[in-house]
Amino acid sequence: MKLTKLIAALSITLLLNGCGGNPVIPVSDLTPKKSRYPARIVKQGDSLYTIAWEFGLDYREVALWNRLSPPYHVAPGQKIRLGPAKASEHSSGEWSRTVVKALVNTELRAQPLAEKDQKDSGNSIKQHSSSASASQRQVWSWPSAGRVLSEFSPTEGNNGIDILGVEGSPVVAAAAGNVVYAGSGLRGYGLLLILKHDEHFLSAYAHNSLLVVDEGDSVRAEQVIAHMGSTGAETVRLHFEIRLDGKPVDPLMYLPVRQ
Repeated sequence: MKLTKLIAALSITLLLNGCGGNPVIPVSDLTPKKSRYPARIVKQGDSLYTIAWEFGLDYREVALWNRLSPPYHVAPGQKIRLGPAKASEHSSGEWSRTVVKALVNTELRAQPLAEKDQKDSGNSIKQHSSSASASQRQVWSWPSAGRVLSEFSPTEGNNGIDILGVEGSPVVAAAAGNVVYAGSGLRGYGLLLILKHDEHFLSAYAHNSLLVVDEGDSVRAEQVIAHMGSTGAETVRLHFEIRLDGKPVDPLMYLPVRQ
């Protein structure tokens, strides 16, 4: 009986102390503070390109932060860092330029000889190509014949343009490149293609009903790569984006003016 009363008294004392002091912290909250640079766990259907695309990052920097080499294989459950390991490493732009240059050289070494020679012509890309000069070199074509439904407006959540079309109408590559992603793993994009054009430019083609190329394929400019649809959208349309060093840019600044 005395033992029961003692337990009851201790319980009341602990309860009163709990009300007056700091609350009990769940184990799930006893984790280190979030890093300045977050991380992403790879899910089924992810690729390095879609992860970089999702966060508006340069895939080359993401690869270096995670010590990944071409062709950048990732696996479900893998942790992908979205920034450098230490804040001090990113204290100046020099670090970023150095690591990106190192990865560009790695990519060039991994390319077939013919492609490497083509990219090295004039030594402009191999040595120190800038984003500005890259934009001047790259030539673009319209990916679809339809009219523009909505224009580029990052403040409204539109990182590209939407082009009107009918179900099954052809979608063509806006420039020559390689297919680095083909699938539906990026939320909001439906059936999606991402093309890599050079060290600076990627382009995306979303909401397709059918893809006619696969990851790893090389495509020519204006080659049919998909058929328009409404996957991930309310109506039939092509959502088209251009990314320059990971950042969305206005496609209308690059596409030729229509007559």
